[in-house]
Amino acid sequence: MAIIIHTDHPDLLLDKIYEAIDGKKADKWSRTNEGRLTYGALLWRNEAFFKPEIWVDENELRFGLIKRKDRKHITTKLYTTFHAKLIETLLSHFDTHFRSITATAARTEPDQF
Repeated sequence: MAIIIHTDHPDLLLDKIYEAIDGKKADKWSRTNEGRLTYGALLWRNEAFFKPEIWVDENELRFGLIKRKDRKHITTKLYTTFHAKLIETLLSHFDTHFRSITATAARTEPDQF
């Protein structure tokens, strides 16, 4: 259930995403001190997290879904909301910084659940 972004500069794209979040320009996303992203709408905040990883050899920036520690499962609704909102943000604000986005339907590195 990862998001895989194909880009020539995954490190620069991640910096731009963080900059937009910190500047409150990336919709309702927020980030933790560890650099993980969570959707900031009250209903969804801290329900799950995206952990970014840069895959240099593949020219990819990946976001793996991480469940909240007290959750047993990731629900389809939670997975769908988080993926849709992040992809929407990426397409709305960073579309000139990548070639394509893939959302996987099964556990994919770097997912942790």
